[in-house]
Amino acid sequence: MSITRVATYEYKNDYLYIIIRQSPEHGPKACILCCGIDIMRFDALCRGKSGICSNPAFKGLQLLRADISAIALKKGARSRPLNYGQCMPISPRGEGWYRESMLLDNVTPKIAKEILEYGVRDLLTKVLTVCAPITSVPKTLPNPAELQKFIQSLETKI
Repeated sequence: MSITRVATYEYKNDYLYIIIRQSPEHGPKACILCCGIDIMRFDALCRGKSGICSNPAFKGLQLLRADISAIALKKGARSRPLNYGQCMPISPRGEGWYRESMLLDNVTPKIAKEILEYGVRDLLTKVLTVCAPITSVPKTLPNPAELQKFIQSLETKI
């Protein structure tokens, strides 16, 4: 029995997560992308900032999925639909999460890292543009725990 090691790139805290994991069963350079945002945690920051059925956290994640597909194409990779069930074993559990997933083909470790960092910054920018418009996303991406503290600090300012 041989063991195949798979690389995993992830950014997780209580507010959001993006996980990119190699998926050799889909091809030699295939990765699954699993991402989610905890709508209930962002509710304190977003409440009353948008119209009916326009939750900025929910919409931000939907738009992020499209943006990641576009970035992947620019870098020579491509995206395909993925059954979210493949993300369940590696994604955070609990109530309040809205989730998206996709399969990425022709992904190198460099592309995976770039997509991960882009995804976190892009998602946060989309949500804060609506929920905390005078707030700037940190220029250097903080680690997940520091970003969580940053988001929590915004809740006390509104």
